[in-house]
Amino acid sequence: MADRRNRTRYPGVVDGNLARKLDNQELERRLERSGQLDFDQQYRRRKESEAEQLARRRAKVKASVRPAQKVNKGAVLGFMAVAAMMMVLLLCYVKINAISRSIVQMKEEIKELQVERVSLLTQYEQKFDLASVKAAAEAAGMSPPSESQIYYIDLPGADQAVAHGSESGGVLDRFFASLGRDVYAVMEYFR
Repeated sequence: MADRRNRTRYPGVVDGNLARKLDNQELERRLERSGQLDFDQQYRRRKESEAEQLARRRAKVKASVRPAQKVNKGAVLGFMAVAAMMMVLLLCYVKINAISRSIVQMKEEIKELQVERVSLLTQYEQKFDLASVKAAAEAAGMSPPSESQIYYIDLPGADQAVAHGSESGGVLDRFFASLGRDVYAVMEYFR
């Protein structure tokens, strides 16, 4: 009876629990809409139906098996041309490096030879003094030639010189010799 009295005296006041019980799915839906559901619970994967599983498998198979595509011949030729140019460029760098090394070696040899030339000239001048050579020649009975002892001979015809040498086999031999030098230079470069 007390319940009736409270209801009539105070409208809108409820004595007891009048909330209805909700099942889990409806509760989750309401919480999800209100934003109060945990992040992990909100994104929990629902169970897939058989039709969805079948569709996913078909899409995976379709993506993994693709029809063979034709390769463009121009692209293949282009890649081959670029590869050949890169090899030629590499060989040119190897040759430039070998030439620069030989230039450095030659400059060092020139410096050494100049130093040696100076030392040999000083030794030569020390050994052969013109005054002592002239005195030794006069002591041996030698004298400079007179005008009557000098004869000039003119030969008919032009001055010519002919150099005889052995020529190598041919163009093919020179090509293989050049190729061998190039391969040797590349091997020396990478050593």
